[in-house]
Amino acid sequence: MSPETESILCRFLNDVDRIRKRQTIAFVVLVCIMVGLFLWLGHVTQNPATDVRQVMLVAVFVLFLGMVYVGIAVAIVQSKMTLKVLKAIALLSRHTALI
Repeated sequence: MSPETESILCRFLNDVDRIRKRQTIAFVVLVCIMVGLFLWLGHVTQNPATDVRQVMLVAVFVLFLGMVYVGIAVAIVQSKMTLKVLKAIALLSRHTALI
């Protein structure tokens, strides 16, 4: 593989790695937010006037939204990374065909 071809492939693979790191950071932030929400939920339930059944429904709804968000985010990021790799392969094959 020529140095030029290798640099093209490395650039695209570095982009994929950068996207993966962003996804990991976003996942950690989401986990921290969910833990914070549960701590807040524990604080809210200490109030004697709070309806525990309603609080549990809200907690389940928040968990559901979090799982949906994670599922959609993973699908989007995977498709972006796949497109980047396919674009790198296409450029690489075009570049080697010209040589």
